[in-house]
Amino acid sequence: MNLSFEEQLQHANVLLQENDLEKSIEIYLEALQLARNDQERIHLYSVLGRLYQKMKNPKEALTAFEKALSFCNEEICNLVEKASLLNNLAAIYVDWDRAKAIENYKAASEIFSNQIEEGKVEFMPHLANTQLAMAEVYNRKNDYYFAKKHYKEALKYYERLAENIYQGLRASAHYQLGNIYTEEFYEFDAKMQYLKALALYESLVNAGEKSVRPHLAAVLNNLGVTFNAMGEPEKALEYYDKALAEYQILAKEAFDVFQPYVAATRNSMGIVHAELKQLEYAIDFISKAVEIYNDLADARPQEFTHYLATGLHNLGLFHFELKQMQKAAEYFHQALELRKRLSAAQPENFDPDYCATALNLVELYQAELEEKVDLEYRAKALALLKEVETRLGQDEDHRPVIKNMKGDYVFYTTYFNTVDEEQLDMNQAYGRIKNLNQEIDSTIDAMEKLVFQEEIWSLLSSKFQQYPHNERLQKELAIAYSNLGWLYLRTKQFDQAMEVLQNAPRLPNPLWSLKCNLAHAYLLKDEWEKAQTLYAELRNRVNDEGKSFQEIILNDLNVLASDGIHHPNFIQIKSLFS
Repeated sequence: MNLSFEEQLQHANVLLQENDLEKSIEIYLEALQLARNDQERIHLYSVLGRLYQKMKNPKEALTAFEKALSFCNEEICNLVEKASLLNNLAAIYVDWDRAKAIENYKAASEIFSNQIEEGKVEFMPHLANTQLAMAEVYNRKNDYYFAKKHYKEALKYYERLAENIYQGLRASAHYQLGNIYTEEFYEFDAKMQYLKALALYESLVNAGEKSVRPHLAAVLNNLGVTFNAMGEPEKALEYYDKALAEYQILAKEAFDVFQPYVAATRNSMGIVHAELKQLEYAIDFISKAVEIYNDLADARPQEFTHYLATGLHNLGLFHFELKQMQKAAEYFHQALELRKRLSAAQPENFDPDYCATALNLVELYQAELEEKVDLEYRAKALALLKEVETRLGQDEDHRPVIKNMKGDYVFYTTYFNTVDEEQLDMNQAYGRIKNLNQEIDSTIDAMEKLVFQEEIWSLLSSKFQQYPHNERLQKELAIAYSNLGWLYLRTKQFDQAMEVLQNAPRLPNPLWSLKCNLAHAYLLKDEWEKAQTLYAELRNRVNDEGKSFQEIILNDLNVLASDGIHHPNFIQIKSLFS
């Protein structure tokens, strides 16, 4: 039975209402054969184009819209219909040919602009939407200049519309402008755009538009990023916290979609706390993120294992900074194991991550080696460095981070291949001595200083018996003798001072500070000729810092006087060096 054109259309519309798209397309194509004029053909091709779009068949949709446009002339097709067809074509071209997409959007935009200039303001929403769509194409091309231009044009028209239905599109334009300014490192401009988007999205959510809550959460998150980049971490944490609350609400409704955002936001907050040196807070936030990523990685390993590994790596870093070595090592090992599996599948993507964790673990082994003088850490470090060498040796990447890792590899390989037990033992001793010297500097009381200096002298004397050929140790011990003798002088223990100063190790190059203190001892012991001989030797000399002994001696006499120590020959010494 042959149906008329009107009956075909009616049949196709019924099928369309029943969502039988394929059958409705068949009927519309049959109706097309019965079309009596170009106006009907334009209508049918337009409908077919939209149906093909719904069927995810862009090629057929493109053909249909181009056919419709080919029949569209001034006699039978009004300009608004033409603009609509141009927009439909542009929307399809976006994924294939962005230049053609822009060309069609521009043509449609020109039509709508002309209509508005003629006083037909009802077309302003169409012009705004076309400008927004054109901005999106430029944005996808990373052509930020024109993207910003058209987003701002769209906003100009949206803001002239009273209807609240355009708030979401306005918010979207501000949000995208914020993203562009972020890419261009204009943080202040990005902040201003995000804040405008935030106000609009909050208004919509408060009015019951729950569908925009994901956009609200994204804006809050980006404000956190922006404030942190602007050096306002407390503000960043404030917005991250708000974003977290929104993502938690969303995760209750669509767990699989939004739980990853909950983890990512917690991770971001942990990083900000770490940058503020609030490491306990950082560990708390990252640990909770790791718990989520652990579950996500079980369900979708390809998507989330690398996030889990990064979280574990960061926990290792934070515990390391807190000197919690055992926990740090545990987290580094867990991260290393995951990154090893990832790099086995995708070495070009994950070898650098593996090396980063390995080198941090090597650094931890260095700290443990120096603290415990256990050469087992040396063996562990060298084994890891061998792995790093293999992976970095295959990498031709010239990024600064790769160059830095290669530099670290060379440093640690040299260190662990040359370090020995004596060096480690002495490094540990020097660390203790550094702390004792800080204690000495923290007090003005000579007797209190003496207690700490005696401990330094005792420690170095003990080490010198173990390592009598260590040249640095010999010099450090001679300095300790000199400093101890000086404090004995200041505390009026002249005999002890003389004994200590005379028994100091003899160095190939004289230690002039020791001779200076010995001269003081001779003076205070009334051995004037010996003192005078040493003072004369020091007259034109300077110490290692370039300070003249003339100045040092005069200052020493003033210190002794302030300690209540006086001698008749002080006047002669002062006149000699003044």
